[in-house]
Order: sequence, then structure tokens, then C-alpha cells
Amino acid sequence: MGYLGTIGTFGDVAAEDDNAVLSYFLKTDAVDQIESGRCYAVIGRKGSGKTALTKYFSQPRKDYVTTSPSLRDYPWNLHAKRKNLGASDIESYVSSWRYLIAVKANSIILEQRNVTTMTDAQRAARDFLNENYGGIVPSLGDILVPKKISLSKRTLSPSIFGFSLGSIDFENEEGGIAPEVDTVTDALLRNAMTLAGQAGVGKICIHFDELDQGLSQLDDRRREMIIGLILAIRSIRGSKEGTVIFPVFYVRTDIWDELKFSDKNKISQSSAVYLEWDADTLKDMINVRIRHKIGAQFSWDDLEDEALMRGSQQKWSHIVSRTFLRPRDVIQFLNFALQKALKEMPEADIFDNDDIQAAREPYSKYLKAELDDEIEPHWPRWSEALQACSELATITFSRDDFRSAYNKRKSTNNKYDADEALEALYGFSVIGYRRGIGSGGSGWVFQYTDPDAGWDNGANKLKVHLGLKEFAKLREERSA
Repeated sequence: MGYLGTIGTFGDVAAEDDNAVLSYFLKTDAVDQIESGRCYAVIGRKGSGKTALTKYFSQPRKDYVTTSPSLRDYPWNLHAKRKNLGASDIESYVSSWRYLIAVKANSIILEQRNVTTMTDAQRAARDFLNENYGGIVPSLGDILVPKKISLSKRTLSPSIFGFSLGSIDFENEEGGIAPEVDTVTDALLRNAMTLAGQAGVGKICIHFDELDQGLSQLDDRRREMIIGLILAIRSIRGSKEGTVIFPVFYVRTDIWDELKFSDKNKISQSSAVYLEWDADTLKDMINVRIRHKIGAQFSWDDLEDEALMRGSQQKWSHIVSRTFLRPRDVIQFLNFALQKALKEMPEADIFDNDDIQAAREPYSKYLKAELDDEIEPHWPRWSEALQACSELATITFSRDDFRSAYNKRKSTNNKYDADEALEALYGFSVIGYRRGIGSGGSGWVFQYTDPDAGWDNGANKLKVHLGLKEFAKLREERSA
């Protein structure tokens, strides 16, 4: 069997489905920023590595406890009822998320640290969890289920939580979350901090990923719940307990861009890490996988024949130019190339130009499907805009030509006019625009390569992303 056959696959494009992802995990600067506590917001496009990070942080640690609870099948409809009716819409879900984090913080220490001597704090946490959830490790989806929170004297002695009640209602008479829940939350957070000290735990890390699971449309209610989680995390991280309790949230860039709340910019600037890759770091990621599969002495350069692609372009540059600079895209492209190479020659050791060319069409279909997942929750009729680009036949086009083609296809349910459609397509990096020489140097500007550039409402020369060329059946214009 040749080298390519030994590799077999470069991995699954979705980290949650790749059981071996930690075997070839590439530790980047983002890991250090999260682990050190310098940031609690992790922002990146779908496929940029968020779930791989949460898998990394779900592994046991010696000096701290960590968990990445799954939000798959999370009961968002139930959580919607746990709303603080006395708060503003933006802050209406902060209380419920703070309570959920506080419960999880106590639970994770009891789960991951065996304590031989039972202290008051440990007994209180254990009894509270057993009485309300039937065990010390409630699932994330169960934490907000009880309509009442039991606070027996045995559970909450005055020396631990500072008060003692029989129980409190989770729901008040109006159907929202009862204000007393905040008092319980504060007590649970203090108790978790005490537990951490007794167990010799430096910090308690809780990573919230998959906030978009089951999301067909980002409606106001889901938007408020996501903002509530963010504000709850910010509240805890800014408190005394935040020196020990480290909740972190992971969110897709397109969802983050749609959220509007006070201090969002402050979080972006001081408490967020953006998952960004370039051609070199993506090659590093692939090289780690190659070495894991066939040996430490190998790299990408050993797996290609060095022949240049059309236009005197190296294979790696040819591949990367068709991606959104995301690990997922590179992995998928290489898997398609691998399938073609092994079909033609099962003993193949290297990729040739035909393998790379053959991967482009199935990859282009994959990229369109990825964009459907990202764009349709915001703009269900976006494919009409891509169809307009297809009608123009060339990968580059003018604004006026797009307007004409788009207006012919635009359905009555499509909320975007032609100019709004172009701006939205740019926002998702489906298209870029030509920047003039007097505007900081000529060249094509795409959102994913130059996020600070912004959309140019006056741009007339536009270009579809190369990765969509085959799906949209476009050709490149070539000078005579």
C-alpha cells in the first residue's frame, strides 16, 4: 500500500464526528488564550475549529476541572420559559444561565475529583444536586427542568449558604423565573469556589459550544437566549468567583455579527479570540495529520509531485484559494483528491495535477452546501443570488449586470434587493470586489481574507469565490 492508501483519510470535516481529532490536534495561540483565562469568547466561522477546541478542553486536567457539555438536543423551548420578566429583553435570560452555570460548577468538581473527607460545602453541594436532580451529574438539559428548587435545612445550612428555606419556585405566578433564583445562584457560586479550594482545583472551566444546533432561523427569542448566556458569563467572569469559575462560549461569526447588546464591542476587543487561519497554519494542521498517519519524517511536500497547476500555481496555493481558510475546507478538498488518486492508482504515493483538478467539482458542491447551512437561517432565498451569478457565466461581473439578472429571479418572498444581496453575499465571502490602486493597493477584497476592509457600496467590479466556480458553472475571463 502506498503513502496515500496508508493515510486513507485526512479526517472528518466535522470535529464532533472525528474520534481521532485529538490524536492530531494542532495547539494554536487560541488554546493559550482560553486556558489562561484571558478570553471567554471564541468566535469563528463554521468549520474554523471551535468544536475541536471544546473536544480538547473536555479532556481531564491535573490542576483544574473542565467540561464541554453538549447543547445538542438542548431544550431551548423549556429554557425560553425561564425568563426574568422584570428585566429588559436583552438581559431577561441572564438569571437562568447564571443558575445553570452555578449548578454545573458544583457538579463538575464532585464528578471529577474524589474527595475522601466530607466537608460542609461538599455535603451541601451533593445533597442539593441529589434532592433536585436525583444525582450529582445532571445533564445540561435537566438543570432548568424543576418547577421548584428544594432548599432543605440538610442541604443549605446557614454556615454554607447564609439562609435556609424549604423550597422556592423556579417559575413565578406570571410564568417567568422567580427573583429568589439569583440568591440561590450566588450561594452556589460561592460554594463552588469553596469546593475548588478544598479539592486543590485551580479553576473550573465550562465550555459552551453548538449554540446554533437545530437553528433554522435566528429569531428574536433565540437571539435573546444567546445574549443572555454571553452576559451571564461576563457577569461571572467579572466577579470574585470568576477568578476560579471560567465559563467560555463559542459562537459562529455570522451569529455574533447579528447580536446587538451593550458592551459587545468591549468583549470583542478585550475578551474574545477569533479563530483565523492562513495558508501556512493550515499546512501545519495537515502536516500534523500526515505525520500521525505515516511517520514523523513526512509532510505535505512529500505527497505531491511538484508540478505546477495551470497558471504556474503550486498545488497547495491552488487548494487554499478555493477555501475560506478553514480547516474543514482543506480537509474536505484533500479527501476528495485522495479518493480520486486511490481510485486511479491504489498504490499511489503522491498527488498529481489530475487528482487536484478532479477534486474541484465535488468540493464545489460541498462548499455550496456549507453556505446553505450558514446563510439560510438569515436569508432563506440566497440561492437566487447565486443563480443570478451563474447566468452571468463568468466568475467576474459588474454590479449592473448582477442587478439585471437578480431582479429577473428574485421571488416575492426574497427580502433583499439587488444591492442588499451583494452586500450580504460579500458578508459571507461568496463574492469579493476589486479595490482600486488609490484605495490601499489594488486586488480582490473578500471578507474572509480582509475582515476589516468592509463592503464598498461603490464597487462595480465583482468576483465569485473560486470555490463556487464549478457549482455555479462559471468560467474565468482571460485577456486576449
